[in-house]
Amino acid sequence: MGPTDDRLRCLDGRLGEAALDPSRWSAVLAEVSNLVGGDGAMLLQSHRRTPGVPCTPEVDALVAEYFGQGWHVNDLRTRAVSRVMRGEVVTDHDILTREEMARAPFYNDLLRPHGYHWFAVAGFRAGAEHWAVSVQRRTRRGPFEAAQVQPLAGLMPRLGQAAALSEALGRAALDGTLRGLDQVAQAALALDGAGRVIGVNRRAEAVFDAAFRVGDGALRIADPRARDEMAGLIEALSPRRATPAGPILVPRRDRRPLILRVLPLIEAARSPFLGARALLLVTDLEAERRPDPALLAPVFGLTAAEARLAALLAGGASLDEAAEALGIAVETARSQIKAVFAKTGTGRQGALVALLGAPGLR
Repeated sequence: MGPTDDRLRCLDGRLGEAALDPSRWSAVLAEVSNLVGGDGAMLLQSHRRTPGVPCTPEVDALVAEYFGQGWHVNDLRTRAVSRVMRGEVVTDHDILTREEMARAPFYNDLLRPHGYHWFAVAGFRAGAEHWAVSVQRRTRRGPFEAAQVQPLAGLMPRLGQAAALSEALGRAALDGTLRGLDQVAQAALALDGAGRVIGVNRRAEAVFDAAFRVGDGALRIADPRARDEMAGLIEALSPRRATPAGPILVPRRDRRPLILRVLPLIEAARSPFLGARALLLVTDLEAERRPDPALLAPVFGLTAAEARLAALLAGGASLDEAAEALGIAVETARSQIKAVFAKTGTGRQGALVALLGAPGLR
């Protein structure tokens, strides 16, 4: 048994670990890269490429720029896709001439500054999507030889099996999370790294209307400001940033608004082949007896004290009653409520109740 057989046996163990634990895919890619003499590797979808793909630490900065600067939509190496989908192992010289590589911005402006040039790619299927393992090699080491990368062909079926299991386990974990949130009356949607909706619970379906809904897998938000804010949160779903928690207010005609929050998913649901990246939690103020001060504060830019006062007033308390409940002077409450009116754009207590109050207080 030679060194390649030993590495393949080690890879089989790594694949089993990665199917159960999505955080282990980077270790799998490191083994694949070592197997063929590469200097790093990444997973990529063959067609609709989205950020958040697993990669080895050596190419982390390269992958970040690949997606961050839009190279993924202008990647001349995608010439290899049709051949990879037929089961071939492809290298640079199979799809490009030396002259093309010498003048291509992809090589000169993206790869070269990171010290890379050469690649070898092979593919496998995971569910409906075709994926590829792209192994990178530094410029100084020269191109891959065909004999070096041939082990990739035999490895791809194993990767496909592990990926299919990873996707199934991720889907089961995601569906369980959404059902659990249903049980505690929390509307929730699951988003992938591009902000597309890949799961919805019944509570969320119940709040869909013209102001907020899902169409063709995409969020549809009628209010322009809320739509732009949601686009910003989706852009920040990159795994290299902290998942945003800032809430978004979605106004609705003749109904109280929705509040949207983005939260990270549990690790078990984050299979790269499922693509789940975050949960979008939806709070319907129309159904709330008294809004949560912790939600009101960031949505409207209120202080903690102002948010507590606003919640009590929205719940039907008078200013005197709210001041007594909070243990503050009525004059202090009057000062705070002026700030609340200004920040919420309401101007008076009746308008504040109309915006935030319980259904019976309209």
